[in-house]
Amino acid sequence: MHTVHPSIIIGAYTWDQNRMPPDEFQIRLADLHNAMDEHGWKAMFLYGDAREHSAIAYYTNFVPRVRWAMALMPREGEPRLLASMSSRDMPAMKLMTWIPDVLSGWQWEGAFDPWLARLQGEAPIKVGTVGFDYIQPRLFRSVEKSLGERVRLLEAEGFATADRALRPRELSLVRDACQLVRVAARAMVQAWRGGAGAEAAMLAGERTARGMAAQDVRTLVSLDGGRTLVPFQGNLKVRPESFVGYIAVKVMGFWAELFVTLSAGGGLLHGVQKSMEVLKDAAKPGASAAQLHALAMKTLDSRPLHPVLSGSVGRRIGLSLNEGEELRHHSAHALKAPNVYALHVGTCDAERGALASAMVAVTAKGVELLCSSEDALTA
Repeated sequence: MHTVHPSIIIGAYTWDQNRMPPDEFQIRLADLHNAMDEHGWKAMFLYGDAREHSAIAYYTNFVPRVRWAMALMPREGEPRLLASMSSRDMPAMKLMTWIPDVLSGWQWEGAFDPWLARLQGEAPIKVGTVGFDYIQPRLFRSVEKSLGERVRLLEAEGFATADRALRPRELSLVRDACQLVRVAARAMVQAWRGGAGAEAAMLAGERTARGMAAQDVRTLVSLDGGRTLVPFQGNLKVRPESFVGYIAVKVMGFWAELFVTLSAGGGLLHGVQKSMEVLKDAAKPGASAAQLHALAMKTLDSRPLHPVLSGSVGRRIGLSLNEGEELRHHSAHALKAPNVYALHVGTCDAERGALASAMVAVTAKGVELLCSSEDALTA
């Protein structure tokens, strides 16, 4: 789901070694080491910024709260993490990762060049990159200047989040995120039922999530009864006939989300809820994405899919709000374990709209319902 993201991300950012111990990252690093051995790379550079950081978070636990971060991961030797923050912030940044060598990226030549000089081999030394599609041009020019002709950068394929199966410890964190988004959505519903405007109700949900130490919160709300959803506008007293909102929260790096609809009127909401039930029942290991889309649309009785869903009734979710494998009418993939999927159904007419969602974990043992729009409505 496309939302406006905060300029400065606040929340509880640290490395909880009880939930994610060092051995978990040693297991993950095997992916990088195997890739380096296969391609003859001496190192890999992982880039992330405040907008998209799933790869660097997965391998280092570090989440850039502002600007960017880059992890320098050698096949032999010690890694280094550069963060685009001042040197006085480094003690706090070190609490977020297992990598002990964390330096400010603002002193580029003093932080990057000496580490690069440690790489041994005949020129050009090959280095794999992950996340460089998002790198800022100015920073990339600094990288190129430091590398010169000695190092050749090569894009590392197959490291997108859609290529990583969810591990048990990660699923536990997703469950925590689902619990938090459930509570936040209920606060939203309670505020609306108490007479608050649409945006005021949405803020009540966000305030609840922030109070529970969510790392990030993203919201959208409708001011026209559900036909469109918009980011915060500041119209706290506007109260349309129907409440339609979206809230996503991040807990220890993992996202959870919910759509909530109240008082849609007519058969619109009933049709959406019925379609969601069908979708949840059909979401099993091996289920075709195209078939799931067809089932959802059939249950909507020829009503169009809500524009906010961009033609999709679901996708993978985890370290990123959108980890790919979207459930569209032409999708060729199928649900596979172990992964978490967000399911969405919605429609609208000329006067109002309705949306519903759920999150399910597809595992070898079956499907676990993690949270759904109904959880918020039972507040």
